[in-house]
Amino acid sequence: MSAGTASLCSTLFFSILIFVSADQKIITAESGQDVTLTCRAPNNNIRSVHWSRADLTDGYVLLYQDGQFVPDHQHPSFKNRVDLQDRQMKDGDVSLFLNNVKINDAETYMCRVFIEETRSWKNSIIIHLHVFPPGQKKITAESGQDVTLTCRAPNNNIKSVHWSRADLTDEYVLFYQKGQFVPEYQHPSFKNRVDLQDRQMKDGDVSLILKDVTNNDAGTYECRVVSRTKHGRRDVSTEPISIIHLHVVPPEKKTIKVKSGQDVTLTCRASNNKIKSVHWSRADLTDGYVLLYQDGQFVPDHQHPSFKNRVDLQDRQMKDGDVSLILNNVKINDAGTYGCRVFIEETRSWKNSIIIHLTVVDPPDQKIITAESGQDVTLTCRAPNNNIRVVVWGRADLGDKYVLLYQDKQFVPDSQHPSFNNRVDLQDRQMKDGDVSLILKDVTINDAARYKCHVLVNETDSWKLVSIIHLRVSPDQKNITAESGQDVTLTCRAPNNNFRDVEWSRDDLTSDHVFLYQDGHFLLDSQHPSFMNRVDLQDRQMKDGDVSLILKDVTINDAGTYKCRVVQRVRGPMTLISIIHLHVDPPGQTGGHTQARPRQTVHRDETRT
Repeated sequence: MSAGTASLCSTLFFSILIFVSADQKIITAESGQDVTLTCRAPNNNIRSVHWSRADLTDGYVLLYQDGQFVPDHQHPSFKNRVDLQDRQMKDGDVSLFLNNVKINDAETYMCRVFIEETRSWKNSIIIHLHVFPPGQKKITAESGQDVTLTCRAPNNNIKSVHWSRADLTDEYVLFYQKGQFVPEYQHPSFKNRVDLQDRQMKDGDVSLILKDVTNNDAGTYECRVVSRTKHGRRDVSTEPISIIHLHVVPPEKKTIKVKSGQDVTLTCRASNNKIKSVHWSRADLTDGYVLLYQDGQFVPDHQHPSFKNRVDLQDRQMKDGDVSLILNNVKINDAGTYGCRVFIEETRSWKNSIIIHLTVVDPPDQKIITAESGQDVTLTCRAPNNNIRVVVWGRADLGDKYVLLYQDKQFVPDSQHPSFNNRVDLQDRQMKDGDVSLILKDVTINDAARYKCHVLVNETDSWKLVSIIHLRVSPDQKNITAESGQDVTLTCRAPNNNFRDVEWSRDDLTSDHVFLYQDGHFLLDSQHPSFMNRVDLQDRQMKDGDVSLILKDVTINDAGTYKCRVVQRVRGPMTLISIIHLHVDPPGQTGGHTQARPRQTVHRDETRT
């Protein structure tokens, strides 16, 4: 690994990266013009902006980091020619301004941003830049579209119009003479597919309409006219009036990622409402369609059996050309490349409207595990293969620290939250069969939370969320036996100091409390009279969450089940932390001391539904 790569990894390594298919655009510019490649990030908290070009390996188009340009990493061909449209990046605007565009600038550009908030990179957009010489036009069309090649003659005295393409030898795209088309001179591939935009040629308009373009239509088109002079002689325009470079690209492509079991809509919109047939197909299926809709009816005989009763049109009326497909209860086997084609009655032609790549993933394994305080528990996680570089066990409330970080066969203690020091380990450090399960020792009520297991796989160099575990820890339960007349401590420790209320209660007391502490004050009005002047907190500062209760001069009447609850300032609801069963014996029967006996229970492992 190079020093540069290592540096980048150290900055980004512990961010969980989720990449979403970037938007794609096509921009056409004339050589010598200035052009703006638009890109907008989801928020303003941007640390770095990378503009790159697919064919450049030795430098960026533009690198902007921590409020400064980094010229050392810029490709020399862009020196003094690029800038951000807005260096303040207001509203996430990281568009690139490119001056004096050249033919050599034609390529595929990518915009990526690093978001400080999520500590992750985002691919924001991919732009295909086409550059044509001055005085000429370049038009980009999708396969299946209709396109107009513009051309305007200097006057109306037009005798004939010739549209040709450079690679066709002695045949024309269109030959129009004396108010009629001349099919004998036309190349057969354009039969019934071309027309003049205005057969009257008003104001010299001799633009060409080309229907249902295909990849084979790409090329350089030239428009020439023959006109009459004032003296009635023919004036043949040997030089073309218009030169148009037609570039044809495949239909729009989208990538959709969905979890197994969900419903998904594959969007597709036709150019008009006069639709006779809709074909949804999948590239790997040869013996049936996903959906075939013709003359207002579904045709089940031609449908692949795996889609029976699982697909429908989003709008059977196909309003505004909407022929989107709804696919219910997606399965892993539904992954593939889907194509949408429509037959337009008006033009009597098929149009390829969209290509969608559907990726189906299994949702991460989710479980609920319930444990008792003091037990050891295993949080299970199994990765798809053994080629694992990094294992991260995390918890949302730990900030920038981890439960466990295992990298290159070593633990990284500097990144671990202190509450887990010497309490966690991998079940198998060899990670045999992808086993990266976590052992958590001596669990407490403070360990109750949602845990996530991520792995970084060498093969794909990508992060994968493998398992989500909801750990529930039953309140600490103890049996304490005390002798009448003694003082006793009922122990209770909250997860942290950030709590608003502390409540000690006893099951047989209805409306009164043993002890109530709220917003920094003891509330005596809510206290049962039998505990007046007999209870206090062990530590009124409640350091490290200690809200243990001291009960003085216990009597037989104090026997019962005591419960300790706290209300966190952030979370809101009251949480049961500790349950203590207090037994009080007459004097002389307990040996003169209290005795704590933890109750023994087992934990349950339940699969979450």
